[in-house]
Amino acid sequence: MTLTKYFFFSVLNFPFILLIIITSCKQIVFSNPHSEQKVEALMNDYVEAWSNGDVNKIAEEIYEPPLTIRYQDSVIVLGDKRRLKKFLTQTFENLEKSNYGYSIINDWESKTIDKDILSFKMNYTRFLKDGSIMGDADRQTSYLLKKNIDGEYRIKSLIPGTPIE
Repeated sequence: MTLTKYFFFSVLNFPFILLIIITSCKQIVFSNPHSEQKVEALMNDYVEAWSNGDVNKIAEEIYEPPLTIRYQDSVIVLGDKRRLKKFLTQTFENLEKSNYGYSIINDWESKTIDKDILSFKMNYTRFLKDGSIMGDADRQTSYLLKKNIDGEYRIKSLIPGTPIE
């Protein structure tokens, strides 16, 4: 009989205990350690610098070596700023030959991986100098961003869904 009373008493108190737990959890705030404004500003600066072919800005302020570019069948590691600049210079020369004009961001989303690391997926469109669309209208690239010691985000890795050039 004591066991039955105990069971009955615990079943009656379960909703109250559950209510206390739920209301206590309401006060817990899960914060995102990443500033979406900083991330969005970096990526807007990146697209603007890319559109302008600004090798120095991208190599000095946006990418952080070692930078990895992960294609479906290979990986390129650009270990220092000199190699970054050489790669970017060649890329922009090839884009210029293709009559590349500029790019715009269509959509993006970010996801926190760690307190200093996040993934960023960007959908964008490239345009030719005459304003027509260059290649695929909806391109996609994924990026890995890392916060440096100054608290600024830098691109550490990218996975292009379409050719970079």
